[in-house]
Amino acid sequence: MREIKKTELLHSQVYHIVKTMVMEGEFRPGKRLVETKTAEKLGVSRGTVREAFRMLIKDGLLVQDEGMVFVYNPGPQDILDVYECRKSLESLAIRLAANNINKEQLDRLQLIVEESKEAVRMNNSEKLTTLNHEYHGIIVIASHNKQLIQLFDVINAKVLYIRNCILKNRFKSFEEFVEDHERIFSALKEGNPAEAEKEMLSHIEKSLEVANTSISI
Repeated sequence: MREIKKTELLHSQVYHIVKTMVMEGEFRPGKRLVETKTAEKLGVSRGTVREAFRMLIKDGLLVQDEGMVFVYNPGPQDILDVYECRKSLESLAIRLAANNINKEQLDRLQLIVEESKEAVRMNNSEKLTTLNHEYHGIIVIASHNKQLIQLFDVINAKVLYIRNCILKNRFKSFEEFVEDHERIFSALKEGNPAEAEKEMLSHIEKSLEVANTSISI
């Protein structure tokens, strides 16, 4: 059970705790969340939970319908819309990053690729998910575009949620995705925006193909 720390704002702690529970599938898509029950479970006030829920509704991970709060349960078109947005944002990010990325970021991307190869060999999907998240985050940060970074933070929460809770068992070839990351890294290292964008778009198209299968769920 996660514990509340007195050194941090309560509503912020509850926000992060509930967000983690949603992202990790402890609260399933479509599940109704009740303020009183959540407050009792975490040992905080209803007002604190209400504020945390409000923040999560703003993130799009919770939805409110006729006064009731539910965990985001995207339909097929919602999933495709999110991935289309990701495609646009990350194609811009990679173009900018090719001109702005620094040596430290490049070194970290290279290490992530090597660690990802090892995770594939060990069949460690959890580690691969963590490394994938960091990899794409570094590229977006390397864009040096503050508005892009903010927009990515919003869409990325939904991307991670959809991947973890909706499409988790539909990703078959992690090895292929790691190979994509290696090619993207090479283009970034060479400072080639056009090649980097081409490889990133191809990479995300593969994810879109996986998302497309959700239509038949």
